Amino acid sequence: MSATQTWELPADATAPGQARWHLRQLLSGNEEAIDAELVATELITNAWRHGRGPITLQADVRSDGLLLRVCSASDFEPTVRVDSDSGADDSGGRGLLLIEELTTAWGFERNGEQLCVWAQIPAT
Repeated sequence: MSATQTWELPADATAPGQARWHLRQLLSGNEEAIDAELVATELITNAWRHGRGPITLQADVRSDGLLLRVCSASDFEPTVRVDSDSGADDSGGRGLLLIEELTTAWGFERNGEQLCVWAQIPAT
């Protein structure tokens, strides 16, 4: 069984919090809710910082877990930063490392200016 929800979020600092609220409502009682909130926060923060216009969050609840998709207009593609790419005092750039740890797979698709980053969170 699958259920999909989609939300449009503003491209500002309130978007990650709004996403967490929506996911908490959708996944109340599911063990993967905490991981979903962390992954969504990272993906939406990247969309807000590196993209333009509204951000779309889609959550597809499946029997094997949760598929999140975050879309926005962007000229950039996500890359995982390794320690040699940044200084020790750098506060950003490691969110995709966190996503790699919390998901079974992640990737991105481009459709013109639209960039959609997806992540599969396993059922616990």
